[in-house]
Amino acid sequence: MATIKDVANDAGVAVGTVSKVLNGQHVSAKNKKKVEASIAKLGYQMNYYARGLRTNDTYTIAVIVPDILNPFFACLVSYIERELYQRGYKMFLCQSQKDVAKEAYYLKLVHQNRVDGIIGVTYNETEPYLSGDIPMVMIDRHFKTDICCVSSDNFHGGELAAEYLVAGGSKRLLFIRTGSTLESETLKRGQGFEASCQKQGVVYKMVDFGDDTESYSEADIYQYLKSHMQGGVLFFDGIYTSTDGLALAVLELLRQLGIQVPQDVQVIGHDGLKHMNKGAYLLSSIAQPIKDMAKVSVDKAIRLIHKEPVDQMTILPVTFVYGGTTRQA
Repeated sequence: MATIKDVANDAGVAVGTVSKVLNGQHVSAKNKKKVEASIAKLGYQMNYYARGLRTNDTYTIAVIVPDILNPFFACLVSYIERELYQRGYKMFLCQSQKDVAKEAYYLKLVHQNRVDGIIGVTYNETEPYLSGDIPMVMIDRHFKTDICCVSSDNFHGGELAAEYLVAGGSKRLLFIRTGSTLESETLKRGQGFEASCQKQGVVYKMVDFGDDTESYSEADIYQYLKSHMQGGVLFFDGIYTSTDGLALAVLELLRQLGIQVPQDVQVIGHDGLKHMNKGAYLLSSIAQPIKDMAKVSVDKAIRLIHKEPVDQMTILPVTFVYGGTTRQA
């Protein structure tokens, strides 16, 4: 059975370099490639149990998300797991279902079970339950405590949505959102949309239907849209929603009202989801770089575990993607 020394000799590098590659620490791209090639060539298998005993680490990172049935979170978790595996870590998955008590329970549980770090997505008042004694990276949320945050450029996403709706001929725009109103990067989607509408001088309206686990219902949105119709025509001719899931619900409601998309009304969602994460986009959308968000989150978490410096905030770029629900300018 090959040893770490065998890998080092075959790759022509120091044992410490091999150790860094196995532990997900930074080495030059050239040395990393050589080490990985030697590992594959020699069939080297790391003894995770023995490594954990030596270092007092579990090589496990807890990932807490609201709901794995949500396609965005399912995709994010999939990319995080792949990245962790490549870095020699395991994933402990927790689904909070947006329940603050459940999130608190999981945070307590992961401390008791000695995970090395946490990557989380939360839209609750979780800060009282956060502990500074474990490396933590949050996606979309920033807290008063010094917890790293990774997010996409939500403000620019809102700007892009308004710009593309106007470019496609829309003159009366509507932004519909659901979800938590706690301070988070996702709130910037509406802020960017509003700023762009004002800059372009178009008529716009912004409506919030509350938390999608409580007060929000499609019936509320249906009644709102219906109340803004006259003679079978909807007042708004361009709609941007806070998520793709919400946009898909709006598309169905518009169909029920006899409104054609994109002929009568253009619709843009936010996330950039695809069916089974393959093929065409489900609708025109602002696509988040989900794979990059996962990679950066994992990298930050591991760097924190190794007590390496990291940037407090990382914002990744978004793009507009065409999915058939907008008119091409």
